[in-house]
Amino acid sequence: MLVSLSCFALAIFLASCSKNVSLTRLMPAEIPVPNHVQRLLLVDRTLPESQGVSIVEGILSGEAPFEVRNAIDATMATIQQELSTSPRYEIIRATERLKGGLFGQVFPKPLSWEQIESLCEKYQADGVLTLEKFDSDFVITEKKITIKKEVGSGKDARIIEVPGILTEGLASVQVGFRLYDPLTGTLVDQADFGTNNVWTAEAETRTQALALLIDKSLATREVGQMAGASYARRVAPMYVAIRRNYYGKPKDHPALSQGARHAEVDQWEEAIVAWENGLSSVSDPKTQGKFCFNLALAHEVLGDLTTAKSWAGRAYTQFGFKKGRTYARELEQRMMEEELLREQLSLPNPN
Repeated sequence: MLVSLSCFALAIFLASCSKNVSLTRLMPAEIPVPNHVQRLLLVDRTLPESQGVSIVEGILSGEAPFEVRNAIDATMATIQQELSTSPRYEIIRATERLKGGLFGQVFPKPLSWEQIESLCEKYQADGVLTLEKFDSDFVITEKKITIKKEVGSGKDARIIEVPGILTEGLASVQVGFRLYDPLTGTLVDQADFGTNNVWTAEAETRTQALALLIDKSLATREVGQMAGASYARRVAPMYVAIRRNYYGKPKDHPALSQGARHAEVDQWEEAIVAWENGLSSVSDPKTQGKFCFNLALAHEVLGDLTTAKSWAGRAYTQFGFKKGRTYARELEQRMMEEELLREQLSLPNPN
């Protein structure tokens, strides 16, 4: 049996005629990073080239220095935390902050290989991941709306509509990352990320609505964290949650329910036995397709993707169950991703 790289956390939820199971699986990184890069050093390279110029730029953009610094720290902390959840690297955080692209719209000149090698020697690292530019903005807009308000009290309380103000705060950051590989002397990656989010608040007056709206510095921190999390997925295999549906409550085919009860308590081998026995005892093609679909899911949970794909394909080809075709394609994609994951983690193929 193929042992899957995915770590499955099972949470069963009941539905009217079907059930579902949540699976946590390891997704491959978006780009390949050389396998010899095992200890990865994180470096904040957003120290302003000129303190005076950065102050002027901050004033022009309406950004206080502490707000930007807090957002940068949050971005670095998030990418460190996210990468630490991946089995791909050992993460180290540099204590120094290097000069780079604060408020910059373009990347600064890359660090020299002498600088990179010096950092790697100091921290015993194999590669260096740098945050090289950071620019943020927070824009507030407003419009007149009608809001509901409760007036009176007790039995006399009622809801009326009154004029109000809706405020929207749009926070955005533009960040740039580079990943240096000193062994080959190559820039493995250079990526520019733009991330934004919108918050709203409404009240009778503009002052009240602004008081309820998220604080600018907090909003900037949050979008910075979103950018850090997005980049982590680019360079490291990360865990994600997926949900699969299966069948468990037909009125006239108790074997489906019996297998589902085993699945609910994480007894997937027993569920397979129940569903295989049920498949051999029914003649309705649609129900047979459901049994095959459930068997595919059970084998996926157990990590045997090859057998899972075979059962999903059989649900469609032998019994015309269309969901089996879709599921078989998803499993085929998973198998390709598992192979890529093995390459990224330098693991042998069990086949």
